[in-house]
Amino acid sequence: MQKLMPERISYTEKAILTPRDLQLLKDRRNRELLILLPAYFALLAIGIYKWSQGVGGLPHGGYPGAKMEFHDEDVRMFDTVAPYLFGFLILMATIYFAKQFFQLIYPLTKDISKKRKSLIYYTPAKNPMPYFNRYYLSSPLYKKQQIEVSREDFESIPDNHKLCLEIAPASVLILRLRNGEREIKFY
Repeated sequence: MQKLMPERISYTEKAILTPRDLQLLKDRRNRELLILLPAYFALLAIGIYKWSQGVGGLPHGGYPGAKMEFHDEDVRMFDTVAPYLFGFLILMATIYFAKQFFQLIYPLTKDISKKRKSLIYYTPAKNPMPYFNRYYLSSPLYKKQQIEVSREDFESIPDNHKLCLEIAPASVLILRLRNGEREIKFY
């Protein structure tokens, strides 16, 4: 899948990540890990706990403290089905979280290890929405084709003027947007 729209790009350059850029990428990676890992380990723990409880861990019907009678056939059936059921659930959770890892965290880790960024020079299309107090600039990225900027920054950009978009190549995370040497704040 393409990440950039080459028809919108004037030219590109490579540069080394600054310490500020590295810290931004590390913070983003750590935030994603903080969301992903606890959820995965919680699902694993619940699955293993329920599996290890056996038939006694099944919910009881009726009022609190009610006892359910289990026959030997019920116990044998549970012992046969439970490992497959919880094994399947653990496998599905592992596949889902591995997919999320390779989509979200691995590209950030790759950018951090390579310590390179791409500088993309392009001429943005301006899209003002003054009634909603929103001002947008087009970008050559498929994931984020419109970048919201402040009104002051929007008005300071002359028409047909090239901007520099600094991105991390693997994750396509926008690090900075510059108008010459002036940094444009985006949302």
